[in-house]
Amino acid sequence: MMTIDELMQLIDKEIPLNKAESWDNVGLLIGDKNAEITNILTTLDCTIEVVEEALVKGYNTIICHHPLIFSSIKQIENKGYGAVIQLLIKHDMNLIALHTNLDAHHQGVSAMIADKLQLVNQTILVPNRRSMAKLQLFVPSSHVEQVKAALGEAGAGQVGNYSDCFFQVEGKGQFKPDENADPYTGQAGKLEVVEEIKLECVFDPQLRSQVEQALIKSHPYEEPAYDVYDFQVEDVFGTGIKAELKHPVQIGSWLKEVKSMLNIDSLRLIGSADQEIRTVGIIGGAGMNYMSAVQKTGVDVFLTGDIKYHEAHDLLMAGLTTVDIQHYSEVVMKDGLKALLESLGIQVTVISSSIDTNPFTLY
Repeated sequence: MMTIDELMQLIDKEIPLNKAESWDNVGLLIGDKNAEITNILTTLDCTIEVVEEALVKGYNTIICHHPLIFSSIKQIENKGYGAVIQLLIKHDMNLIALHTNLDAHHQGVSAMIADKLQLVNQTILVPNRRSMAKLQLFVPSSHVEQVKAALGEAGAGQVGNYSDCFFQVEGKGQFKPDENADPYTGQAGKLEVVEEIKLECVFDPQLRSQVEQALIKSHPYEEPAYDVYDFQVEDVFGTGIKAELKHPVQIGSWLKEVKSMLNIDSLRLIGSADQEIRTVGIIGGAGMNYMSAVQKTGVDVFLTGDIKYHEAHDLLMAGLTTVDIQHYSEVVMKDGLKALLESLGIQVTVISSSIDTNPFTLY
């Protein structure tokens, strides 16, 4: 059996909780990290009907996209969201929310929409920036492998899916110990010249303390010479997906396919139906806060939801052809998350909820 804690560790490794926006609420919202999981139900929203579905199926864990608990709670009555919370607690159920951290994943909600639309050449639309640190140090040739091993053990030299990433070059170092020094090699008052290796590697800035400790402990010199530089790189996480149609199409005719492939009842086009398009930018849910960033990507059309009237005029003025595909288009995450979890080797059954949680009815 798998526990909630084991599940959360797997999730956090692939869909890190710290990639969520600061205002978001993700992770285990209700439950017990030591509880054993029967099976998992995925859903866009956690409603009474979804909880009841899980109970009937005997599933004690629900993973939703939209957090049930979003802002501070001052009371829990048996009505509204409080009723859902009470039902979960009464039956010892576990509720996990994966919201903007799932949005930021390269196989997240926007990518799931792109897959439904059979788009190709998918990349992150607006990549995040992340901080990195670079270490430069000088080691005598006799100890270079020892120091590299210690740094690697501390987490340095990790680049994406690659470990033990170091650059090294040979050179000569010199120093003159004073009378208070206790040098590894050389004598007080005498200039010493030694064969050294210049090592370079990168590491996560959060690991700085342990990397420096590993360096000092493994290095033979009394006072190792090293520098640490901070810089930023493009992250593999970000907002939205940029992708391409297999061939250029007229947007008016393509939108008929979009409705069918996403199984949504209505679309709203902002721009000309006659425009020929090839590149598509997608931000599932509500993506208007990224309008300027999306425009800079040069996509032919932008797909998102929850577009307000005056925002639509802003899009027209900016010349950014956009389609409101409704917030509920994110419902594709039910099956998409199921597949993503299964790819992680989850040792329990995962199914997607059959409940339609769309709050709107089209007339």
